[in-house]
Amino acid sequence: MKLIYFDNSATIHYKPRYVMKSFLKAISHSANSGRSGHKLSTQNALMIWKTREYIAKEVGDIEPENVVFTKNCTEGLNIVLKGLPYEKRNVLYSCFEHNSVARVLHEMERAEKLTLTMITPQNNKFITAEDVKKNLKDDTFLVCVNSISNVSGNKNDIEGIGNFCHKNGVLFLCDHAQGAGHIRVDMKKSNINYLCFSGQKGFFTPQGIGCLCINSDTLPTPLMFGGTGTESNNLYQPKTSPECFESGTLPAPLIASLKSGVEYISKDFDKIVKKTEELTRYLYDELSKFDEIKIYTAKESVYGVVSFNIEDVPSIEVCDFLDKNYNIATRGGLHCAPLAHRFFGTLESGMVRVSLCHKNTFRELKKFIEAIRDFIDKKDI
Repeated sequence: MKLIYFDNSATIHYKPRYVMKSFLKAISHSANSGRSGHKLSTQNALMIWKTREYIAKEVGDIEPENVVFTKNCTEGLNIVLKGLPYEKRNVLYSCFEHNSVARVLHEMERAEKLTLTMITPQNNKFITAEDVKKNLKDDTFLVCVNSISNVSGNKNDIEGIGNFCHKNGVLFLCDHAQGAGHIRVDMKKSNINYLCFSGQKGFFTPQGIGCLCINSDTLPTPLMFGGTGTESNNLYQPKTSPECFESGTLPAPLIASLKSGVEYISKDFDKIVKKTEELTRYLYDELSKFDEIKIYTAKESVYGVVSFNIEDVPSIEVCDFLDKNYNIATRGGLHCAPLAHRFFGTLESGMVRVSLCHKNTFRELKKFIEAIRDFIDKKDI
């Protein structure tokens, strides 16, 4: 039975030949970038710099040196959240934040480095600038809101939030893990100070590469210290970006694949987005026909995710049935975002999350709907 893969929000299954070709070419030309004087070292350093330039342009024409390579989105978020000078000031964060944000903030609150205020949406769907305004404190220093929720697939108003934060002298951090490849972001126009994403979700790369993009004069303190290939006679970490954040050998093959992945999306962005939207709308409409199903994704959220539950059946049970009986890969459980599940009232059940790629087909979705109907019939719901 052919695999039907609907877990692309965790790691995208499809890998364009263009991306993998770049990855394999970089492996075959392996060398430490810029750490040695030979040709391979120089070539790798040039490739990495060109990748910085390309990504910098794609996210709003920021400075290339403010594009920092990380091993995933979580590392980038940790660099920002642990490295900023809070001085016990307030941080606002949304109820839709992933544990890569929430756990860091709660650990820092426990250490009495900051105070926390959680934002919930007045419209019960997504966070707006008005939600931020309602919760703003006199000493608010940072606002954390993701671009698209990894639980519901709903898009938050990051443009409005960023502009509100800028007008009020507050820094804005956006977890862009689920938005990357699905929506375009201009950090300068939207006044986003820190943007983090990973490659394996929206940009088709192998696992192990992420990016922190900085649009602020306030640089975080680095998390790690070590060799950077610069200022080697200095026993203290360099203070300039990106070197201060990139201790150790950079994963050149993964960086090469990231550049190719971003290029792949950018080249046919409108076409790719349109196909994903069409698939998402179709899935939403078909699931809406079942009285037994509750959908948590807003109808207008067409970014490749539809999350739902079948009455009081645990989401893991549904996903297990789909996997064992139809070879359909989906995601159940809490999706590492318990605050979102508390908001939706699904802490016990979790949610069934179907996350699509533009390479998925309507035929696959029809098979999925058939499988859901079979599950409901067998359970006699």
